[in-house]
Amino acid sequence: MILHSRQNGVSRRIALSVTALLSVVLLSACRVDSVVTLNVEPNGSGTLAVVTTVDAEVVARVPNIAQDLSFEDAKNAGWKVSEVGVTEEGGLQVRVAHSFANEEEATVLLSQLSGEFGPFKNFSLLREGKDTDSTWSLNGNLEVNGGLNAFADPALLDLIGGTPYSQALAESNQDVGQAVSILFQANLPGKVTSTNGTDNIGTLQWNVTFDGSTQSVSAVTQNTAVASTIARIFSPVLFWLLIIWLVFMAGFSGFVGYTRFRKSKRTPTA
Repeated sequence: MILHSRQNGVSRRIALSVTALLSVVLLSACRVDSVVTLNVEPNGSGTLAVVTTVDAEVVARVPNIAQDLSFEDAKNAGWKVSEVGVTEEGGLQVRVAHSFANEEEATVLLSQLSGEFGPFKNFSLLREGKDTDSTWSLNGNLEVNGGLNAFADPALLDLIGGTPYSQALAESNQDVGQAVSILFQANLPGKVTSTNGTDNIGTLQWNVTFDGSTQSVSAVTQNTAVASTIARIFSPVLFWLLIIWLVFMAGFSGFVGYTRFRKSKRTPTA
């Protein structure tokens, strides 16, 4: 994820640093956790962000991890990379994000999150209707079907020789999911009408599994801008009510003027 090459080549230094990092993680109780968040505004714009945190034990075992990992490919593809920060527990955290102008661009960005081995596959964000009354749908699959290969693209795998961490994983006697976690969450406009994820006060969440199974992601929301809809419906009515009021006031003023004129023309009685 994001470490996947978006160019034709990947430097050997990056490949070796990634190998070293995950080997350390798998041979200890270290953890690497990522949260992928899709935020969508009612007009279709928004941000896709990946926040990755490595714990303090990783930092202790690989002191130069912040300097060794490179995000140049992500930057060249238009992603904004934060400075590597230190967590309260002594770990490190970095945020990689990309904004989008509409749902089509969001779909393209979702496709950049991982390569052929997963975990993000066939994702799409769609909108039907107008800005003030629209239906949003998010669909895709979460699947890690290449084991640890999911964290490296084919070019990188060629450089470091096939499945790079299988021996380390076997020696660790633990599952990939015990060392690595990925949480995908989405904030879509409007009210959630259906989803197969966990609805955490409007934020939809899915946890990536590492057993090779396919987990579908499905969510539908309905966004209705009540104030705008009411204004759109009643604006013609209000316009004609204003016209009727003006006509009424003009007629009433004319009637009052005519009455006063009649009174002024009356002949006084003896």
